[in-house]
Amino acid sequence: MNSYIEKDINSSNFDYFMKLKNSIIDPLGKNITEDLHWLQLEKRWGASKFPVVIGGEGPPLLCLHGFDSSFLEFRRIYPLLKNKFKLIIPDLLGFGFSPRISGINYNSENIILNLTDIINKLEINKKINILGASMGGSVAFSLTKKIKGDINKMVLLSPAGLFTKPKKIPRPFNQMGAAFLGLPTVRKNLCRQAFASPDKSVGVAEEQIASIHLGCKGWRNSLACFAKSGGFGGTYKNLQNIKIKTICGENDKILGIGELNKFQKINNLNLVKLKNCGHLPHLDLPQLTEKMILDFLLN
Repeated sequence: MNSYIEKDINSSNFDYFMKLKNSIIDPLGKNITEDLHWLQLEKRWGASKFPVVIGGEGPPLLCLHGFDSSFLEFRRIYPLLKNKFKLIIPDLLGFGFSPRISGINYNSENIILNLTDIINKLEINKKINILGASMGGSVAFSLTKKIKGDINKMVLLSPAGLFTKPKKIPRPFNQMGAAFLGLPTVRKNLCRQAFASPDKSVGVAEEQIASIHLGCKGWRNSLACFAKSGGFGGTYKNLQNIKIKTICGENDKILGIGELNKFQKINNLNLVKLKNCGHLPHLDLPQLTEKMILDFLLN
């Protein structure tokens, strides 16, 4: 699986990432970057290079991050899971350190198209497992429509957007919203909101990673484009005949009690709620989350 790694890279977001790579405070954040590769995708993507973490041995596990996040979101659970799986962690199209390409609409359809091209590029010859966190859960459901025969099992971590309808945000409100999300105080508050005990769990390292990709070229415009498209919503309707495990935190301030109650009533979501855990089980309780993932995927 080494033929897909490109050495001749000319990408502004690649250059930006390489400049800041050594400034990452969190040691687990630095660690995961050591397995970051840049995949060149032809055809509709104009030979652009896309960041994908690839590491570990075992059955393939595709990890999908949440809204306005990056591969760094999986930094705490990555070293635990790579002993059992071949981990594949891309930055979703229009998010993280992915290239922003002229003329591309950063909507849900193209995000799924880009993911399928990445999967095909890697020439995975086994059924793939999927781990979707927050919005990544909705991405996972949407992806099942494209590659349903190639999926083994699916784990959802606090999945967002399963039941809510897509809401298109027109101009200029989409641009205003993206600008608002770029404000330092807003980033800090959103980061704190994701954890069960922010006073204990959130410091400069967590705040840095929550905002580190904002300097990427095209960050604001791609986010505004995604908002204008309506993003992911109502993706539960895409449910295929795939075994699912859903892991949520009892202290999830982002999904809220109402959404968790909906999950509880749907048997095939196979919900487990964790105490002392917020919106990010893989960050709040990585060891426990890893154990539950292993128990489900390997049995």
